[in-house]
Amino acid sequence: MTAHRLRERSRPLPPYPMPLLVLLAALLLAGCSGGDGDGTAADTTTGGETAEAAGEDDQPEKKEKAIRVNVGAVVRGALVESIFADGEIRTPRSLEVKAKIGGQLTDVLVQDGERVRKGQLLARIDPREYRLEMESSRYDHLQALSQVAAEQDTFEVDLAALRAFEDEKRALERELERGHISDSEYQARLLEMEMRALQEGAFRQEVFQQRTGLADARIAEERAALNLEYTEIRAPFAGVVQGRQVVAGEIIGANQTVCTLYDNQNLEAVVNVLEADLANLVPGRPTRVAVPAVRDTLLAQVDVISPTLDAASRTCEVIVRFTNEDDRFRPGMFCRAEIAGFVHEDRLMVPKAAVLIRDDRPLVFKRNDDRAQWLYVTTGLENDQWVEIQQVHSGGSLAPGEEVVVSDHLTLSHEALIRVRKTVPPQNRWAFAMSEAITLGEPSGGEGSGR
Repeated sequence: MTAHRLRERSRPLPPYPMPLLVLLAALLLAGCSGGDGDGTAADTTTGGETAEAAGEDDQPEKKEKAIRVNVGAVVRGALVESIFADGEIRTPRSLEVKAKIGGQLTDVLVQDGERVRKGQLLARIDPREYRLEMESSRYDHLQALSQVAAEQDTFEVDLAALRAFEDEKRALERELERGHISDSEYQARLLEMEMRALQEGAFRQEVFQQRTGLADARIAEERAALNLEYTEIRAPFAGVVQGRQVVAGEIIGANQTVCTLYDNQNLEAVVNVLEADLANLVPGRPTRVAVPAVRDTLLAQVDVISPTLDAASRTCEVIVRFTNEDDRFRPGMFCRAEIAGFVHEDRLMVPKAAVLIRDDRPLVFKRNDDRAQWLYVTTGLENDQWVEIQQVHSGGSLAPGEEVVVSDHLTLSHEALIRVRKTVPPQNRWAFAMSEAITLGEPSGGEGSGR
């Protein structure tokens, strides 16, 4: 029993695990170093902090990000305040074409919607009866002439008496025009002058023609020729036929309507301008007339301003005339006019999108190479495209040709880095007025803007 126990005690102890040995060695080393407060551990910590600082200095600086914006130009020119008015398109010429004589229609040569030329034949009345009348009056004329020839040497015209009568008559007419004599006095003196001239031989030829029937024959022949001409019903002006009311073979009377003719080539927009907007409006002002039915805008000018106002609506008729070259516009179409009503010359302006309000003050960002320069400004007049700049308070100046930021500037700051995405060209809706010699200036007598 004893020997066995001794043998068990003499067996070697099992080895410690390797990780445990490493941990014990580290603890022993730490214990040896920990006795000195300024030992190796403190130096090691200081060295670590220095290494971290050195690592931060070696890192590259963070790059500033550019903001992409659109820019527009600063300009100097006329700032236009528009007047808006609604109305409709109409034709200044429309006419019921009527027969001047009666008879049977042999031809009707046009249809509704057909465009005709001035003088084009629309319909024809049977001319045979009127041709006979023409021949009869011609024979009567010849008969009167033969009688004149037989009595040719029975009278002699006193040309001096005729010239004297004409001079006295002109003098008498001048007295009437000046108010020196009344109408009744004029008639009495004229009759006296005619009787005296007749006695002196001034009207012998006329009296002779009347006595022989030549005067009546000549008048009858001219009337017959005119009626024969009226058998052809022609267009009085170029236009479009509408409302044809007759057919070939129909017997019509004098003054009966054949059709209606509309001049669609020359139209006019008639719009109603409010009384308050008339203060500075004059003929010749450039106008843009929008016609929604055809999705088109006409560029024209004011031709007529009515001298009267409508008492109920307090509006004034303004007429804008234009040529309907493509036959796109028709009388009766609704239109809306924008008129250059108030024109303010020589104003420094920026696009309306360039103006911001910060701290209840207007400002703009001017492009300075690749930086945005913050400028507080005083604004003046404006329209839907431009704002007048009256004064720059701080940060620099503005001049025509420079550029300002017009987009993506709500969070922009002074001296921010920018990159131009797009340069927006200046927009002038009245540029056509310059090219077509339509004045944009004020009427004579000063500005008188009334606003």
